[in-house]
Amino acid sequence: MLKVTKNEIAEELDSYLDEALQQPVVIEKAGQEALVVLSMVEYERLQEMEDRQWLDNARRANTEGYLEPRQQVMQRLAAAMNERRLKTTQAETN
Repeated sequence: MLKVTKNEIAEELDSYLDEALQQPVVIEKAGQEALVVLSMVEYERLQEMEDRQWLDNARRANTEGYLEPRQQVMQRLAAAMNERRLKTTQAETN
């Protein structure tokens, strides 16, 4: 990955656009990484990866349920508390 400042990119835009066809070009602004210039091929590859991830998530949710992680934790906690309450009640009746 190539890193350049915004001033460098302004002076040599065409050459950095050509470079971006080969590798991502990171543009720094005020000493901080601010932007990335990617080739369209790389951008489309990343989009396809993201699409596949969302599709996998949708398939998993369809088979496993639609609960979010926090909801799953709350559901498990409630089940564990109910189980403990039942054991305590059974112990008291014996």
